[in-house]
Amino acid sequence: MQSVVLVLLGGVIGAYGTLIGAGGGFLLVPLLLFMDPLSSPSAVTGLSLSIVAANALSGSLAYARKRRIDYHVAIALGLASISGTVIGALLTASIPRRSFEALFGVLMLALALLILWRPVRPATPSAAPLETGVPPTPAPGYLYVGLPASFLVGLVSGAMGIGGSPLQVVVLTHLMHVPVRTAMPTSQFMVLLSTVGGVLAHVFRHEFEPELVTLLSLGAGALVGAQVGAALSEQISGGVLVRLMALALVTVGVRLLWR
Repeated sequence: MQSVVLVLLGGVIGAYGTLIGAGGGFLLVPLLLFMDPLSSPSAVTGLSLSIVAANALSGSLAYARKRRIDYHVAIALGLASISGTVIGALLTASIPRRSFEALFGVLMLALALLILWRPVRPATPSAAPLETGVPPTPAPGYLYVGLPASFLVGLVSGAMGIGGSPLQVVVLTHLMHVPVRTAMPTSQFMVLLSTVGGVLAHVFRHEFEPELVTLLSLGAGALVGAQVGAALSEQISGGVLVRLMALALVTVGVRLLWR
């Protein structure tokens, strides 16, 4: 019964994470903290990054078939993000559990405020199709803005185990002016690149020993959920959904800080 619940949770988190191009780790980490209060920050982040990697792989494959990923931008920013994620993952072992929860609680509240202030909406059916099937590439000057920002996002994501976050989507849409229809799939591919680096960092430090049933159950749900999220991204507007999720982030953040 527990495995079925974990599969369903992985599916919901995977679908939403893919829908907004954020990977879903910002929802998965609080769940893991609540499920096992005794787990160390490094164990939580290692498991979360591996699940998010599976989700990002599935979602990236779905978006690749639709030719909605800008690989030029993804690889350029991904290199900066990977280095930040690896450094962040290495720092996790030195963070006490209570401090980890407090930092993550603050991050949840910050993300909620960011979403409410400048919500990033998934593409709607009225969005103009890509005529050539190749996403437009921003001017090189925008990359100079995106590179340091992506490094910082990767650093936070690696330390917190979230793999990616709405912050990366904001970097693409608000700082680099990448169209939303392209930004979210591109962000999902970047999540894949960065999470692999984060997982390897935990493996090399012998900190990756997840509970097998939890890993497989959440991973299976995330793989399927990513396909659902990619399909929904072309059919619904996520304005209301994003605001409801902001409320959930506030709830999680306040609870972690209260503890």
